[in-house]
Amino acid sequence: MSTATARTGRSYTQARSFPWVLGKIGDFVLWLGPYNAPQLIILGAGVFLLIKTFAWWGPVLGPVPVVALGFAVWAARASRIGGRMPLWVAWGLVQRALQPATGRIGGRTARPASAHLLTGSFLVEQTGQGDSPAPSPKRPSRRAPRPATATPPVTRRASGPAPTPLQQLLHTRTQESAR
Repeated sequence: MSTATARTGRSYTQARSFPWVLGKIGDFVLWLGPYNAPQLIILGAGVFLLIKTFAWWGPVLGPVPVVALGFAVWAARASRIGGRMPLWVAWGLVQRALQPATGRIGGRTARPASAHLLTGSFLVEQTGQGDSPAPSPKRPSRRAPRPATATPPVTRRASGPAPTPLQQLLHTRTQESAR
């Protein structure tokens, strides 16, 4: 190669890794900045809480709550919950709480199907003979007829259930072995 290719090195600052950060207000650079959204929320809520409760902690604890607030803001700089920023975790929980119980289909609330009246009828007819069952219509058989076998069919006893196929097979085997 006759020409050397220039190598490019990139350094991604915290402002690049967090898409929304605050590090400068006009020409003033914030101390220990840039700050991301969770840090600013903790800072704003903490300052509000410290101002409203100054009568409780001011005379007794001195600067300890202010230092604790500073530590909380510092600790939130790169906090992650399952790889996600706490602000987005909270936003996901809010969205989950606001979801309809039936879910969504195509962005719209899924509604259960409304009740429909089902109509139908049936017919009960009296057949001619009182206790005898109605004759069933003959359906054409789809199987080919079986060839006649040399062994006679198993005779059924007058009382008791019909023999099972295994019992019939054993009966024909015992008859064949007896010959």
